[in-house]
Amino acid sequence: MPKNPDAEKNNPCLKEQNLVHKCLNQNNYDNTQCELYFTNYKNCKDFWYRVQRDRRSQGKYPYMPEIADRDQIKQEYMKTKPTV
Repeated sequence: MPKNPDAEKNNPCLKEQNLVHKCLNQNNYDNTQCELYFTNYKNCKDFWYRVQRDRRSQGKYPYMPEIADRDQIKQEYMKTKPTV
């Protein structure tokens, strides 16, 4: 089965998703061994959902930023994120 050429374009968390699958494969599908990967994947999905929602409300299209723009968006977010 050929790899989906639009997978990265449509799923900004593809890397995190692949890491979850890899962890599950390595740990005989024991979810407790991969909780950190699940949390990271969920955080990624939540972040990009908020980005899409904000872009939609601002009338920007496409709602999901292009691959080339994603690093800049993450960097801008990190600048506004409060330090702990």
